[in-house]
Amino acid sequence: MKRVIKSSVFAGLVLVSAAALGEGTKVQDSTIANTSVNSQNLNLSIGEESLASTGSINIRNGAEVKNSTVLNSSVNTENLNLSIGERSVATTGSITIE
Repeated sequence: MKRVIKSSVFAGLVLVSAAALGEGTKVQDSTIANTSVNSQNLNLSIGEESLASTGSINIRNGAEVKNSTVLNSSVNTENLNLSIGERSVATTGSITIE
C-alpha cells in the first residue's frame, strides 16, 4: 500500500509540474518524448473539467504544437484509473501541454 501511495504522490507531482510548464505553450520544431514506467498506481479525477494523468501526452486548449514529434512509449502495469464528473479525464502515462 505504501508503494502505491508513494507512486501516486510522485505521479501527481509530475502532473502538476507538467501542467504548470505547459500552460499556454507554443511548441515548434521539437520532439516531446514520454518514456515513463508506471506500476501499481491509483489515478483519480473527480469534478467538472478535472484531469488526472499518469504517463500520457495531453495537448489541451491554448497549446500550439507545430512541426513537432510527440512520442509516448510509457509502460503501465497494475494501474487503477478513474474519472468521475462532467468533462473529467483520467489517463495513465502523461505529459500535459496546455
